[in-house]
Amino acid sequence: MSVHVTVMPAAIPPHLRTEEITRQLNYNDGLDVEFVFEVLPSGALVVWKGNPGSDVGSAIELVYGPAAWESVQGTPRRDTLN
Repeated sequence: MSVHVTVMPAAIPPHLRTEEITRQLNYNDGLDVEFVFEVLPSGALVVWKGNPGSDVGSAIELVYGPAAWESVQGTPRRDTLN
Protein backbone atom coordinates (compact mmCIF):
# COMPACT_ATOMS: atom_id res chain seq x y z
CA MET A 1 0.00 0.00 0.00
CA SER A 2 1.20 3.49 -0.72
CA VAL A 3 1.85 6.00 2.08
CA HIS A 4 -0.13 9.24 2.32
CA VAL A 5 1.10 12.00 4.64
CA THR A 6 -0.77 15.17 5.54
CA VAL A 7 1.76 17.83 6.49
CA MET A 8 1.20 20.89 8.64
CA PRO A 9 0.95 24.19 6.70
CA ALA A 10 4.24 25.43 8.16
CA ALA A 11 6.01 22.34 6.76
CA ILE A 12 5.33 23.34 3.15
CA PRO A 13 8.55 24.75 1.67
CA PRO A 14 8.45 28.56 1.24
CA HIS A 15 8.91 28.37 -2.54
CA LEU A 16 5.72 26.27 -2.83
CA ARG A 17 3.49 28.32 -0.51
CA THR A 18 2.35 30.66 -3.30
CA GLU A 19 1.30 27.74 -5.50
CA GLU A 20 -2.00 26.01 -5.11
CA ILE A 21 -1.00 22.71 -3.54
CA THR A 22 -2.56 20.33 -1.10
CA ARG A 23 -1.08 19.33 2.21
CA GLN A 24 -1.36 15.66 1.20
CA LEU A 25 1.90 14.13 0.02
CA ASN A 26 1.73 10.71 -1.62
CA TYR A 27 4.41 8.07 -1.90
CA ASN A 28 2.87 5.70 -4.42
CA ASP A 29 3.85 2.07 -4.81
CA GLY A 30 4.97 0.93 -8.24
CA LEU A 31 6.07 -2.27 -9.92
CA ASP A 32 9.58 -2.00 -8.48
CA VAL A 33 9.06 0.01 -5.29
CA GLU A 34 6.85 -0.09 -2.20
CA PHE A 35 6.54 2.43 0.63
CA VAL A 36 5.88 1.86 4.34
CA PHE A 37 6.05 4.18 7.34
CA GLU A 38 7.26 4.21 10.93
CA VAL A 39 6.48 6.66 13.73
CA LEU A 40 9.46 6.96 16.08
CA PRO A 41 9.10 7.46 19.86
CA SER A 42 10.10 11.11 19.32
CA GLY A 43 7.06 11.62 17.07
CA ALA A 44 9.14 11.82 13.90
CA LEU A 45 7.67 10.07 10.86
CA VAL A 46 9.93 8.00 8.61
CA VAL A 47 8.82 6.99 5.11
CA TRP A 48 10.73 3.89 4.01
CA LYS A 49 11.02 2.43 0.51
CA GLY A 50 12.29 -0.78 -1.01
CA ASN A 51 11.61 -3.51 -3.50
CA PRO A 52 8.26 -5.27 -3.11
CA GLY A 53 8.34 -8.17 -0.69
CA SER A 54 10.94 -8.73 2.00
CA ASP A 55 13.10 -5.74 0.96
CA VAL A 56 10.39 -3.11 1.56
CA GLY A 57 11.47 -0.69 4.25
CA SER A 58 15.18 -1.07 3.57
CA ALA A 59 15.94 2.54 2.59
CA ILE A 60 14.77 5.85 4.03
CA GLU A 61 12.87 7.99 1.55
CA LEU A 62 12.11 10.93 3.86
CA VAL A 63 11.86 11.92 7.53
CA TYR A 64 9.33 14.42 8.88
CA GLY A 65 9.93 16.06 12.25
CA PRO A 66 7.26 15.65 14.96
CA ALA A 67 5.73 19.08 14.27
CA ALA A 68 5.82 18.74 10.46
CA TRP A 69 3.12 16.15 9.92
CA GLU A 70 -0.51 15.81 10.96
CA SER A 71 -1.60 12.33 9.85
CA VAL A 72 -0.39 9.29 7.95
CA GLN A 73 -2.14 6.43 6.16
CA GLY A 74 -0.66 3.33 4.67
CA THR A 75 1.23 0.25 5.78
CA PRO A 76 3.39 0.42 8.91
CA ARG A 77 6.92 -0.97 8.64
CA ARG A 78 6.73 -4.64 9.63
CA ASP A 79 9.56 -4.77 12.15
CA THR A 80 7.93 -1.96 14.17
CA LEU A 81 4.70 -3.88 14.77
CA ASN A 82 4.30 -5.52 18.17
